[in-house]
Amino acid sequence: MASGTVRGAAMKAEMSVMLNVKDVERSLRFYKALGFDARWKWEGDDERLSYAGVGIGDAVIALGRIPTGRRGFDRDYAKWVSTPLGAGVIVTVELKPVEKIYRKAKKAKAPIESPLSKRPYGTAFMVTDPDGYVVRFLRPKGEFA
Repeated sequence: MASGTVRGAAMKAEMSVMLNVKDVERSLRFYKALGFDARWKWEGDDERLSYAGVGIGDAVIALGRIPTGRRGFDRDYAKWVSTPLGAGVIVTVELKPVEKIYRKAKKAKAPIESPLSKRPYGTAFMVTDPDGYVVRFLRPKGEFA
């Protein structure tokens, strides 16, 4: 969460991110194993999950299934978002109980890219989700908090 001023008035801002994924159910299970809860789900016409939202505290990650349609918008959108998934994306989730989430990640056998460690900006670790997105869990410190 960030705060600042706009024309002298206090402003509260929140942010979420949408990740395009191959299988929303698989991604939902992955994030729930890390301690996120399901915020919402939306099934497509094929009765498979098309979208879901997961959250932990005020942090929200939306998960959207890459369309498999072969015509028009679906084809163009799928081409745009799917090559390659996760390439260079790091999503940072700031929270205090970073050690608790690290234990959950280890228990869930999540691919840990960077083990829990103290950094100049805080205590953090990183995992890679099933589609290649890197998620950093961080308890910031100092000027980064």
